[in-house]
Amino acid sequence: MTSIIPLLGIQNPWEHPLTAGTPPPVSDRLIRALEAHIAAASDDAARASRLADTSGDRAVNMLLELVMEDAHRHEEILERMVGRLRQELEFTETPKALPVPGANAFAGAEEALASLRALIRNEQEGARCLRHLARQDSELYDGFFALLLDTFARDAEKHVHLLRYVLRHAEAV
Repeated sequence: MTSIIPLLGIQNPWEHPLTAGTPPPVSDRLIRALEAHIAAASDDAARASRLADTSGDRAVNMLLELVMEDAHRHEEILERMVGRLRQELEFTETPKALPVPGANAFAGAEEALASLRALIRNEQEGARCLRHLARQDSELYDGFFALLLDTFARDAEKHVHLLRYVLRHAEAV
């Protein structure tokens, strides 16, 4: 068994702020953590791009493109989150700052709430169906189709998570 002994004087930047003395406000710490994640994810996306350039396999390139597209979308949203936090800290208007939900997105619209519930049910059912198909034909093309179907099922579960937030927010108004 390997035991890990912390080195004296060295801090893990994910566990401790990089300042002497008092930790900075949560927003400062969150901004630094998000910026570090953006930089690391950007490096990973560049690595995936270089791999796609050297791969002669169109299917592998498609998978790497999916990774790069997600990384790009996440980077854009994370940068907007940082903009929002900076806007709050510096009391300045940032045009690309991430908007936060308002109080009246679907105020009084029972039809919208019913549509959200239907979307959630459809996404859940879609995820179950995709997972079933992935299990049923798990060996097709060496598991390639099962991988994609499972990935799409996870996307549907992500959509359920997002839609549930919107529903909770809309019902709270």
